[in-house]
Amino acid sequence: MRRWLLALATPALLALTVLQGTAHAEDPPAQPSPGQSAPAQAPAQGAPPVAQTFGIQPSSADAPDTRGTFGYAATPGALVKDHVALWNYSDQPLTVRLYPADAFNTDSGGYDVLPDGRKSTQAGSWLRTAADSVTLAPRSRQIVPFTLVVPADATPGDHPAGIVAALRAESKDAQGNAITVDQRVGARVNIRVAGDLRAELKVEDAKAVYHPSANPLDSGRTTVSYTVRNTGNVRLGGKQAVRVTNLFGSIATGHTPPDLQELLPGNSVTYRFDVSGVYPTLWGTAGITVDPLPVGGDKDPKLISSVTKYAFAWIPWTTLAILLVAGALGLRWYRRRRRPAVPPTAPAAAGGGGASAAPAAVAVATLLALLAFGHLWSAPTASAAEAPGTLAFDYASGKDDDPIDLLSSAPCPDPASNYVAVRIAGPGFPAEGYPLTGLVAASVYRPSNGGGFVLPLANTLRVVASQAGAGQLKGAYTITATCRNKVRPAALKEFTGTLTFTGPNTWTATDVAPAGAVHAPAPDPGVATGPVAGARGGSTAAAATADDGVPLYTWVSVAAGLLLLGWIAVPRLRRRARRTAEEAAE
Repeated sequence: MRRWLLALATPALLALTVLQGTAHAEDPPAQPSPGQSAPAQAPAQGAPPVAQTFGIQPSSADAPDTRGTFGYAATPGALVKDHVALWNYSDQPLTVRLYPADAFNTDSGGYDVLPDGRKSTQAGSWLRTAADSVTLAPRSRQIVPFTLVVPADATPGDHPAGIVAALRAESKDAQGNAITVDQRVGARVNIRVAGDLRAELKVEDAKAVYHPSANPLDSGRTTVSYTVRNTGNVRLGGKQAVRVTNLFGSIATGHTPPDLQELLPGNSVTYRFDVSGVYPTLWGTAGITVDPLPVGGDKDPKLISSVTKYAFAWIPWTTLAILLVAGALGLRWYRRRRRPAVPPTAPAAAGGGGASAAPAAVAVATLLALLAFGHLWSAPTASAAEAPGTLAFDYASGKDDDPIDLLSSAPCPDPASNYVAVRIAGPGFPAEGYPLTGLVAASVYRPSNGGGFVLPLANTLRVVASQAGAGQLKGAYTITATCRNKVRPAALKEFTGTLTFTGPNTWTATDVAPAGAVHAPAPDPGVATGPVAGARGGSTAAAATADDGVPLYTWVSVAAGLLLLGWIAVPRLRRRARRTAEEAAE
């Protein structure tokens, strides 16, 4: 191994301290599906047709009514008669095609129906409209009867469908090419057949892949993907949480996954999220929690939250590469020290002998120490703790197996460099409290509109009580989130919240987060407005990390590395120049 290997390795180590992880783009958004009403859409390269807006809604025989969707509870063999109203909001007559069709979930979790021309084999085939085509005068409406015939062998559970009004408009672009624009609007139809109802959501194909950063002090990112499938026979909603935990209990989370709005029986939706903020520890765990919820107007299925954990390799390749280089240099130094001493009368070996390698090994060890512990120097001096804040819960009441998200009343004093730890105290737990999360960078947590941040708990209270040996939870419990420096344990700010167990497995919260502050408000599933806003199944949800620039300890490491590089390289260059001059003189 040549002596110049050290001079090459040192700038490589410096480069690793300043490079960042690979950026990536989000997948394109999902295409929209039919809505309650639809304006004409312009062709991509041509002049749009004249604006034509029409709509559809449930109706009685005399006038449209207030129902958001068509919903029926029926037995096999039942016959139901109903009506649908069509509206023409434009200033010219329209002829629209009217047809029923099977419903399904799109890849992004939205509600859609089969297009015109595709044969329906499920609930769409149970519906018959009195007319297949309707001509609407300008600024008018028309009511069309339809019938529902439930087959005698219909299985129990929910059977979704839709009644669709479709309009095809023809136009030409600037080059004279014909352009066709298809517009669809629809009203949802849900048919619940009596019998044994099963409500069940299942997480499938959970995977986690770690993408290391070139910076050995950066946490990199973990891509978590999974599929939620409705394996029951009733439609369900749900809220979700995705957390990544390392071997030391540190937790990180990305943006809160979008809530499931209406997942139909047999359908599924796939999600993919990037999570950053926890340092790799060779092995990690990705936890996916799905809490089933009823869809507007349905009875709460009272299902237990499903928690799926996926273990994955979490290897810090950059750090390992540095250690391998350091190990190779150390081994070289050791071997050189073990060589027999050169006789005094013998000329010095080219390059300076084994003793010259010792400063090089010390230099590398010093650089590695700076890389590993330089962040300790940049920790700000602890100041007096600010006045305590409050923690609000995402729901007013819950069960001990529900996932819990907390909302702080304010951010940490310095979100860029502070760390947060959460603990619980109360009957059955130690006096100093029991940890609910590890020590996590405050910048990892998602900020809320009110100025605080959302703190998702990694485990349910039932799991925490089991781990701590607390037994049955009862009485009042205080949850405290503490902002502190990574090294100094002194609290810079604390947030507290209280929940009280009013029954064997149920609790109520003192403070509740405002609607929409923790979870985005769910749209009314009765309004057929296309895919759920924000439900981007199969797309990438950006990780909740803050880009605060290059940290101070990185610049310290770079400066130290440059000094070491000069210390190592300059003397060798001088010796080489001197040797060259001596050889030229001879």
